[in-house]
Amino acid sequence: MTNQERMKLVEKAERLMDKHSMRKTPLKREIVCALMSEKGPLSQGELIQTLGTVFENVDRVSVYRNLNLLKAAGLVHEVDVNSYVCCSHECEAHPHLLFFCLKCHRHQEVKDHQKIDTLMSALGGFRFFGDNQPLFLRGICTSCAV
Repeated sequence: MTNQERMKLVEKAERLMDKHSMRKTPLKREIVCALMSEKGPLSQGELIQTLGTVFENVDRVSVYRNLNLLKAAGLVHEVDVNSYVCCSHECEAHPHLLFFCLKCHRHQEVKDHQKIDTLMSALGGFRFFGDNQPLFLRGICTSCAV
């Protein structure tokens, strides 16, 4: 990653934290940057390994606490037990729908609120988003299905 690409990631991470009135700490910023720079989800262990290239000592508990704060704010999504991705849009308070490819491990977040509402209507009006938890659909993406 070039310095210019890195600076864009840092600026975007800081903008997102500003939008959610979050205190910008170096660790939070680097967590968001690390998740944004990946094509697929990172486990907490992989994230700690990545953060180790930036910080001399990375405390697992601090990473866990910061991930929970970022998750509560809607900036990151937990896609599996201790596996996270960065929200792909401006993290408004709305239901999230993510597709996760079982082959290439890429994820795609649906940003079209009407499509999500249509899906929720088809499910009989059940709502699972009271705590900003996304709905996940796992399968094979079109690129891998070929």
